[in-house]
This record gives sequence, C-alpha cells and structure tokens, in this order.
Amino acid sequence: MAIGESQLDSDGPSEDVDAQFGWRYTFGKVMQDTTARWGLYVVAFVLLVSAYTLIDSNLSRLTFGAVSDFAAAEALPIFEHPERIPPPGEIDGNVPPAFHPDGTLSHPLGTDPDGRDYFTRIVYGAQVSVSVGIVSTMIGFVGGTIIGAVSGFYGGRVDDILMRIVEIIYAIPPLILIIVFIVFVSGGTPDIRYAVIGVGITFIPIFARIIRSEVLSVREMDYIEAARASGVKNRNIILRHVIPNSFAPVLVYASLQIGVTILVVAGLSFLGFGAQPPTPDWGQMLNVSHGYMHSNVWLSIWPGVAILVTIMGFNLFGDGLQDALDPRIND
Repeated sequence: MAIGESQLDSDGPSEDVDAQFGWRYTFGKVMQDTTARWGLYVVAFVLLVSAYTLIDSNLSRLTFGAVSDFAAAEALPIFEHPERIPPPGEIDGNVPPAFHPDGTLSHPLGTDPDGRDYFTRIVYGAQVSVSVGIVSTMIGFVGGTIIGAVSGFYGGRVDDILMRIVEIIYAIPPLILIIVFIVFVSGGTPDIRYAVIGVGITFIPIFARIIRSEVLSVREMDYIEAARASGVKNRNIILRHVIPNSFAPVLVYASLQIGVTILVVAGLSFLGFGAQPPTPDWGQMLNVSHGYMHSNVWLSIWPGVAILVTIMGFNLFGDGLQDALDPRIND
C-alpha cells in the first residue's frame, strides 16, 4: 500500500498510521518478537532483584538507623547476611551446592571460602552490577548527547573543538583510561564509585558521535528552519526538537551498552579496581574464585552464569528495541 493511500482517507488520517509511534507501539513490537520478549523478561527480573537488594542494603540510611542493613534478607529463610563472615565452626567454607538432609534448602549454591552463603551473595551482587551498569551508561548517554547535539547543531569551530576532544578520549584504550582515572582520583584506593565514573567517561565519545550524526541531518529539516524563523532560541530548539528527534538510535545503543558496561565493571572488579570486599559483586566474586578453579569450580560458575544471563537479556531486549524503532523494517 502506498504512503498516500495509508495516510489519506475520506475521514482523515487512518488509525493505523496514528498508532505507528509512541511507547505503546514500541512495546507492542518488542512483545511480538519472541527473543526480545524473553530478553525483556530477564531484564525486568534482574531489575526487580536489584531494586529489592538495593533497598534492603540501604535500610539503615533510609530509616535513619531505625532498621539495620540487610534486615529483609535475614528475615527470609533463603537469605543470609551477604557480608557477614560466620565465626569459625558455625558454617564451613567451600561447601558444595547441596540440599539439607531434612529436605530444606541449605546453601543451594554452596558457600564461599569464608563460609558465606553463595546464593545470597549472587542475588545481592545484582544490585552492584546492574546499578553501576545503568549509572555508567547514563553518564555516557547524557554527556555524549549534550556534546553531540551541540557539536552537530552549531557546526563550524564549535564542532571542530568538541569533536577533537572526543577523538582524543576515543583514541585512548578504554581499560587504560579507566584504570588511570581510578588510580588518579582515588589516590591509590580503588572504589566502585570511581570505576562507574571512569567507565561512563569512556562511553561519552561513542554516544557523542552517534547523536552528532543524527543531528547533522535533523538540523536541516523544515521544522528546524521554521523554529529559527520564529525566533526560538537555539537552546530550546536543541532541547525540544533536535534531541527528541535524534533520540531513537541513541536509546537503542544505550540499552545494548548496559550489558557491555556490566561486563566492563565486572572485569574491573576482577582486576581489583572495582567493588572491594566484602561487597557482594559478581566480578569481585570471580576474582576470589579463580584461586579455587580446580577444587571448587562452582565458585566461578555461578557469578559467570549471572553475568552471562544478564548481558544476554539486555542484548536481546536491545535488538528487539532496535527493530521496533527502525522505520525501515516493515510489519
């Protein structure tokens, strides 16, 4: 069907065309794709677990000390305190995954070398891995969007200066840049917060280049020229017209980049530049487990599976979101 036939009708624009935009249409397209739908299920589950563990690990701060941290975990029979190291003799370390003889779950994923329940630490590790993945991506997303939009809209000398800065950052190997940033800012005491900021900075050039390429085409549109002719300030044109109409590819890339960020931060924790003990973190758990690869292989399997499933969920959802927002893909 031709475009004119689909849009023109005796009663006005067709409902089919009117429905071809908005979050409902995008969500419907994602749900129609089986792999994207399962990716969305995984992402939703991981986000729910992360939200629960994030709240539970900050109860003392949220309640001004009235409730201690990890109170909800200790109240549930399947969870223990994820950071408390049991006293000698209470729980053995490196217990293999098993069920309790009486039929109840007892350390279903085993214990770590310090005797802490591995299932609890895997669950609570989600809040660190996912939250830092989202925050790092948002830093790169916001910073790159601002730089790319300003650079592409104004062009000329502004574009040259901003893009040269972006290219300098982009030319430095990301891992080296992140580690140097962490060491410089932390004063030799690595912290997950510095790792989050460092990873976010390395993503700014990528987002800036994507949004700039979109803005270069959007700024030539008739409605941009009409806004300029109407006397609308450049700042308002960028915020209200340029960025919203250049948003789709950046949003898709951001959803895919969250999985990459989780993997990068886990790698930093594995190298000792991310989360520090006793914080439950999947990368830090892999760092501890590599010394037990031959005797207790499950210590490496469970955090590795958690990272794999989470990244796969974000990637599948991102692919489905890209298909839903790509106007070249026909129904």
